[in-house]
Amino acid sequence: MPRGPQPEIVVLTAGREVSVNRYGRLLETATQWLSRFLGSGCLLAGMTWQEVHALQSDEIFASGFGATATFYVAPNGEDTWSGTLPAPNGANTDGPFATFDHARAVVQALDKTGIERVFVIFRDGTYPLTAAVAFTAADSGTPTTEIVYRNYPGESPAISGGVRIKGWTNAGGNVWQVTLSPSIQYFENLFYNGARRLRPRLGGYLGTYNRIWRTAYLSALDPADNNCPSTDGYECFDRFDYNPVYDPTDPTSLDPDVWGNLVPAAGSLCPGQTPGPVALQGDIEVLVFEQFSTSKLRVSCVDTDNHRVYMTGPTAVPGAGNASEAGFIQGNRIVIENVRGALTQPGQWFLDRSVSPMMLTYLANPGEDPNADIVVIPQAPQLVSASGLQYVTMRGLIFQYDNYVVPFNGHVSTELEPDSTSALSFQNSQNIKLDGIEVRRTAGGGVDFMPCLVQQVSSDNAASPTWCAAYPPSELVATTATASSTIVNSAFFDLGVGGIRIGENSNAILGAVFDDGNSPNGFLVDNNVVAGYGRVIPASFGIGQGVGHGNLYTHNDVYDGYHCAISISHAGGDNATVNGVGNANNTISFNHVHDLLQGIMNDGGSIRIEAGNSVATSPGNTIFNNIVHDTTDASALDDNGYGGNGIYMDNSTGLVDVENNLVYRVSGYAIYSPHGPQHSKPVATWGFGQSNLIKNNILAFANKGMFAINDPYKTQNGPSFTAHPVFLASNNLVYFDRDELSTPSFDVVGGCTYAAAGTVAGPFDTFQSYASNLYWRTDGAFATVPNAFPVQTTPSANGPCTGNSSFYTNYYFDNPPQPSWVVNVGEDAGSVIQDPGFANPHYPADNYSLTAPTPVGFVPFDLNAPGRQNAAFNPPTVDPTFTIAPLDPATGF
Repeated sequence: MPRGPQPEIVVLTAGREVSVNRYGRLLETATQWLSRFLGSGCLLAGMTWQEVHALQSDEIFASGFGATATFYVAPNGEDTWSGTLPAPNGANTDGPFATFDHARAVVQALDKTGIERVFVIFRDGTYPLTAAVAFTAADSGTPTTEIVYRNYPGESPAISGGVRIKGWTNAGGNVWQVTLSPSIQYFENLFYNGARRLRPRLGGYLGTYNRIWRTAYLSALDPADNNCPSTDGYECFDRFDYNPVYDPTDPTSLDPDVWGNLVPAAGSLCPGQTPGPVALQGDIEVLVFEQFSTSKLRVSCVDTDNHRVYMTGPTAVPGAGNASEAGFIQGNRIVIENVRGALTQPGQWFLDRSVSPMMLTYLANPGEDPNADIVVIPQAPQLVSASGLQYVTMRGLIFQYDNYVVPFNGHVSTELEPDSTSALSFQNSQNIKLDGIEVRRTAGGGVDFMPCLVQQVSSDNAASPTWCAAYPPSELVATTATASSTIVNSAFFDLGVGGIRIGENSNAILGAVFDDGNSPNGFLVDNNVVAGYGRVIPASFGIGQGVGHGNLYTHNDVYDGYHCAISISHAGGDNATVNGVGNANNTISFNHVHDLLQGIMNDGGSIRIEAGNSVATSPGNTIFNNIVHDTTDASALDDNGYGGNGIYMDNSTGLVDVENNLVYRVSGYAIYSPHGPQHSKPVATWGFGQSNLIKNNILAFANKGMFAINDPYKTQNGPSFTAHPVFLASNNLVYFDRDELSTPSFDVVGGCTYAAAGTVAGPFDTFQSYASNLYWRTDGAFATVPNAFPVQTTPSANGPCTGNSSFYTNYYFDNPPQPSWVVNVGEDAGSVIQDPGFANPHYPADNYSLTAPTPVGFVPFDLNAPGRQNAAFNPPTVDPTFTIAPLDPATGF
């Protein structure tokens, strides 16, 4: 076999990857290499000539000519066979394996000495699982031996935790029923011909948004009741009151007498109620829309005398002074689900656990026949669970139908939804490659990479998730890394929770454990699509990272979600010391994110970074060349709705470089920070404390304003107030059609603007600095607006950021000679009011390309670059699972 010069690398997708030598020098494109390689007379990874010729350039999966071992898996295989043939032989005595887990075990036992790659190749078909394929460190490859689980070229094998349900009986009309096998486990999701179908909810198929009539409180501290702490007046986080006057048109009133499957749970607090059958306790669930999160809890009992609903467990219990962040707040929305008495709408289903075996009822839509159609219920809690795994690739495989269910004590929604599992979970793992996979139709999340470092040892112990497969001994925590992994060219859609989750949040205990070595680092998340996420837990993120550093999120499409598209965050508290750099040196670039929050969630920057508190600021984070649009917060439904922002530097984040982004049609602010950096150590090279740099962006059609800082005095108390620098904003194109009389009221610069000259607060430009920006209001009249920039120059009795308009002085910005915003406030030197000359920025064209140069130093950037390149697959539209209220893109922004 002729060998010739050997390329070091030949990989991955057509048009982007190339063959290079060990010094990184370009040798040839992948397609050129394949042509030369086919002419050499060599075979590829044990394939036949026909199989090799069938390969496309994005299916090359060999490099060099090192030794390989290849196994096949097929639905018509046998685990007793050798697995070395792609199909059964003529005598049916040998052929591929039948199951994923057997192939894994064979690879684990294989002597890999001298083998460069081990391939496990799956033929077309479905591979059912009843439990996760469990990988451990023993299943790892090495730096010189990579293990690849992949599809047979041109085929789409599916790893499935679902079971198809057959044998339905028509019980009259559109009612179909089936008695399930005794082996079937409890489930909370069902898919009909691939579409997610819902359990019965109060108020129709998607459910009415009921409202909390009254928050429940105790009159005095009950030491035995941890769910009603003293921190905020004995507020209870596991119960709420409903309106005693029943009115079916009143969302605060309920009629539990007709629910049908309400069974008191053991230990219920409803007087005189005896627990019912264990299998039915907590059968009804309540999803509560909180400030930032959505807990999903089970009903323990209903006290119909006192009109109080009790849960089997609480939501998160916030700290003192933050009671509004979580719990059952008066007026907030809830959805009450799995109510047997509400089984009336076509498409609904109900699992009756009062009989054994369980009975499943489905109400068919017109034209549906569940015996002819495909009805699937999930059964495997997870599909892949890996702990301590290294140097493994999964490519071209489909994963579907995991069986995440809400625990008996409920799902407590907090940042990154750590209580929920994902279909694929890689824990304490490194050098994992997910390339061209598809994760779809999940009950939980898509994929997570989790540093499982600290095991919970008591009920109040802050720790890694309880579902972690293993935790390292304490002496190895510092050296247990979650690192250097890639998720590329993949699709995640129709997801119960989030799409991609990397890491977990810091807290009082984990904050001391996380350091630069064991927090997630070196991740590449590139060229993926995440769509239709949060269908069970709407507070979920499309792509979410906890504590981590040096990670790159680029060229992804994230859309049709109910919360943030891409979020990097930690929850260490305002005074928690960061062990190492913390959330530093992460890059979010060239992503296209849109159609977010959808009128039902709040406080969700489309792209969000939280990387600072009062004692630390993590440096080096960047948000470059993204497109963000059509984000609608819950102000469409709620009086307290807020926060449909574009780019969001959360909490006390500083030192974020935000450049070359296009942000348009958001219901909040285009650029927003609630506080800005509170850590006051100057950074000489930055030139303005630890401010966030907002430069060379296009910002258009934000309903509340273009820039806003809610409270730059967050950690200041008493009569002395000093604002820390928050924004350096220059060379931006700012385009809008609203003013202070619009609904909602609009300010170019909004939020807290207390900056009385001559006081300790200092002038406005000590915490926001604007220069060389272009402003344009579409009616051309912005130069005549006398109150374009309101600034609070007189403190109210309650201090900065409080009071009404009488405390404000309004500044204008006309073009020279004397704009008061420039002369009196010291802002926007070099800025102009001028039409930027966009080609056609209005819906549906949304064309923000420039027809002429601008005079403020703005450098045009490629508006076609963000989003996926080589988008081989576009997910189908995913049905909503809640009543959404997105603003009309033509009239709502």
